[in-house]
Amino acid sequence: MIDNCTFSLTVEDYEYVWKVKTLLTAAKKLNTVSWSIPESFLFEWSWAEEELDMHIKRCLDADLSCPIIVWDGKILDGCHRVIKALASGQSEVRAKVIRDIPAPDEILDFNLSCKETNSKYKFKDIVEIVKTKLSL
Repeated sequence: MIDNCTFSLTVEDYEYVWKVKTLLTAAKKLNTVSWSIPESFLFEWSWAEEELDMHIKRCLDADLSCPIIVWDGKILDGCHRVIKALASGQSEVRAKVIRDIPAPDEILDFNLSCKETNSKYKFKDIVEIVKTKLSL
């Protein structure tokens, strides 16, 4: 599953894409720290809306002992774990903080990739769904 996972960042007319495998390699030797989840995370969204059920399942199955990867305050890998942590009442997670992000695996012309960024969902919505399912 990890082979298909990516993190992307759009800057001006380009989408920079990193494979999670590349990010894991960059973070491998870094120390694990306790990272405070910023409130701003709740108002972000980075998933495809048509796959909500799969994302909710991944949140419920997330292993909170596995550190997330963070760079420049952005979660590069671990949004499912962060949602589960928040739904469980936690405000911190284990993290590896990358100071120098590796070169992207791919650079796309954003106008050609036509990625939809205006979602009706935010991570706070999924936190509430996961919280409800965890309490069942």
